[in-house]
Amino acid sequence: MVVEACVKRTEALEVKNKIAERMLERQEAFSIENVLEILYALPEVREWSPLYEAAMETLIDNEGNRRAFVTMKTDEAKIRFLELRTKIKRDDD
Repeated sequence: MVVEACVKRTEALEVKNKIAERMLERQEAFSIENVLEILYALPEVREWSPLYEAAMETLIDNEGNRRAFVTMKTDEAKIRFLELRTKIKRDDD
């Protein structure tokens, strides 16, 4: 009976640990460091261009923008999102 209780408790702790790990992974995906790495790697967004600088400010200042940006499926969608949020077109560089 004691062994059975220990096994159940161990299983419950393992489930909690997996949930905590997933939560940390999600938070990391939306971290400023991760989002800026994605921004830096985007084609057609030249480093330190007006769009790049405005995008940095937008992403650093707002977690909702970071979450939406990371969720975009393609590089083109990410760039269009940044253009929408910053009101700066990549062609304005």
